[in-house]
Amino acid sequence: MQIAIIGGGAAGMTAAIAAAREGATVTIFEKMDRVGKKILTTGNGRCNISNEDMDLSHFHGGTRSFIQSVLEKVSPEDTREFWESLGLVLITLEEGKMYPMSLQASGVLDALRMELERLNVTVKCAVPVEKIIQVKRSWRLVSAGGIDLGRFQKVIITVGGKASPQLGADGAGVQLASQLKHTVVPLRPGLVKLRCRSPYLKALAGCKVEAKASLMHGDEVLQEEWGEVLFTAEGLSGPPILRLAREAMVPGRNCSIALNLMENMREGECFWWLKQRSERFAHMTVQEMLSGIMNKRLILPMLKENDISAQMKSGQLNKHQIQAVARMIHGWSFPVIGDAGWKEAQVTVGGVFTGEIDAATLESKKNKGIYWAGEVLDVDGDCGGYNLQWAASSGILAGKSAAYVAAEVEKV
Repeated sequence: MQIAIIGGGAAGMTAAIAAAREGATVTIFEKMDRVGKKILTTGNGRCNISNEDMDLSHFHGGTRSFIQSVLEKVSPEDTREFWESLGLVLITLEEGKMYPMSLQASGVLDALRMELERLNVTVKCAVPVEKIIQVKRSWRLVSAGGIDLGRFQKVIITVGGKASPQLGADGAGVQLASQLKHTVVPLRPGLVKLRCRSPYLKALAGCKVEAKASLMHGDEVLQEEWGEVLFTAEGLSGPPILRLAREAMVPGRNCSIALNLMENMREGECFWWLKQRSERFAHMTVQEMLSGIMNKRLILPMLKENDISAQMKSGQLNKHQIQAVARMIHGWSFPVIGDAGWKEAQVTVGGVFTGEIDAATLESKKNKGIYWAGEVLDVDGDCGGYNLQWAASSGILAGKSAAYVAAEVEKV
């Protein structure tokens, strides 16, 4: 039986290997000049493959039952065995994140490519698929200029969304979905830096702080994340901000990010502590007194925002000024005005509506013989290995399902 896979990313390669191991003859069509380019960028080049914490709250979009079904059929344990079958050894580092022992994404890509070669999977690069046409019980693929790429019993579509266009993402998967009459949940960038409004951002660009970042909609706290926040010339970045971006950019929402720079004590406790410090170090300037407890680059903007002279003696601070500093330390607000766009996005939010996909096999309910896997579906995960976990689980499930069904058809 002949199976075509459109897209040579993580989901496409895992699907190809899974199908080929079941005896299928597999061809991958990849529009870029080589497969797996996006894999090389994951985990800052170290390839964060998965995470020990696989709670469903780390996955978004689709439906909980759909995501749960896929992750049960091809569990994190199953994918670990899959990676180990390629010769990789996985280790767990910070926050439960799992990586190859080599800490090299290039090693993961090499292992996938070697297995594709061993299984005689045909890989055709620089070949974009623009049309899928049903011909009786098979599907004909057509490339640019109307070039016929052949007929296949089954087709697995794993072309991602629009995140990282510099690596080839252009939304081709959802274009194919529209051809096949599938509903597409509108796409938007995910795991992306946020653009914010503040006169101090350029001065703070490059500054990193450990903080609790709260996503605020008016006075309502929508989501909270902890970790290292990075100031940029246009806004905020870092793992906590990337995790907040999905909810921050829900259409029609006006949100802000509130940074708590001293989460180990309450605002009232902070006030009394600062008051005691200002009395004890009354001879110091306010700038000098604060430099012993917080990042120096934050001090001048914070004082300027509250009309406090940096050269004022700490002993001259009044109650209201100390309260203003304590309040800002516990909730420095940055209104969100947008995101950094597709080029900076790590994943795509939105995609093919999962209600039209069989959760048991990932076969289309609208088109028999068409399967979907990876980022093209309306499923996205938090940073921390969840998106690569989804790519592997959905890719393996789609590959096995397509090969099994095709084999049954051949027997008949």
